[in-house]
Amino acid sequence: MSGKKVWFLAKVILAVTLVGVVVSKLQWEQVRALLHRIELGWFALSAGAFVLMSLLKAGQYYVLIGGERVSYGKTVRTVIWQNAISNFIGTGVGIASYMTMLKVEQDVSLARSGVAFIITKFGDLLAIFLYLVVSAAVVWQEIVPLQWLTAVLSAMLLSGIAVFLLTVIWKNRFVDWVVGVCFRLRLTRFAIVEKGLNLLNALAQENRQSVFDRLRIGILLSVLYMTATMGFALSGMRTFGVPVDAWAVIYVSALIQLVSFVPVQILGGLGVSEMTVVYLYGFFGIDQGEMAAVALGQRFVLYLLTILSLLYLPLDSLLYPSVVRDHSDDD
Repeated sequence: MSGKKVWFLAKVILAVTLVGVVVSKLQWEQVRALLHRIELGWFALSAGAFVLMSLLKAGQYYVLIGGERVSYGKTVRTVIWQNAISNFIGTGVGIASYMTMLKVEQDVSLARSGVAFIITKFGDLLAIFLYLVVSAAVVWQEIVPLQWLTAVLSAMLLSGIAVFLLTVIWKNRFVDWVVGVCFRLRLTRFAIVEKGLNLLNALAQENRQSVFDRLRIGILLSVLYMTATMGFALSGMRTFGVPVDAWAVIYVSALIQLVSFVPVQILGGLGVSEMTVVYLYGFFGIDQGEMAAVALGQRFVLYLLTILSLLYLPLDSLLYPSVVRDHSDDD
């Protein structure tokens, strides 16, 4: 069995194991009570936030790739496919589908879509950092056992932001240094490290001023996107009538966003996300059995909204038929 198959099998086992742990905490009386207190008004707001997230993510790619090079409608279609593949297969496959669809449908070079992806992730990480720091400051006394973890994660986020900025400013000199460090530590044998170095190299080839110009609007869109994400999380909790403070939801959501970057997940973080929220909300007085039911309910809602978003695709195909465009001046 190849290494990739072993790694995929390990992720499946992890997901199944964690889902089993979450299910073991369920008390069916709590599940029945949960179903009776579902609030449809909050569910509608949650669905609206989900749609807004897709539109904003498409807006990020559209602006950062260059509006004159792509169609916004087709970019929305790409984001919907990326979300669906990420939620039902894996994040890495979703990213690959995003780059492939932009290449096939809109003739966007892999280098350009890769740079747009990096700038988007930089903005997202910066927005997550801001939400994490502010929310942690508000709930600091309630998360005493997590204070050290919060500090470490904040430092790691700052390190990631620094890597991006140094790559843009020092370009190939910095990338060569990073490659050397990874080579000496024998990290280049890992596929995720190799892909990361390739993206850094593509970023280093970009014009410095062009990157900073795109970064301004990219950061603004990332803050808006992450605000919609926090709204989705909060409305999701309110849908199931969970009495928890909004800042606690923001803090937990920021941590969940960071967990999603760890490449040990399949099916949109199935199992990993549920186990994380059950554990974290315990610090805010939410019973683990109740939170287990809510976490599984939120998973169902996420899958339902993802499936419903696919209804946009046939309509989009009529409005924006796939025609490969000629970009002879592309990078």
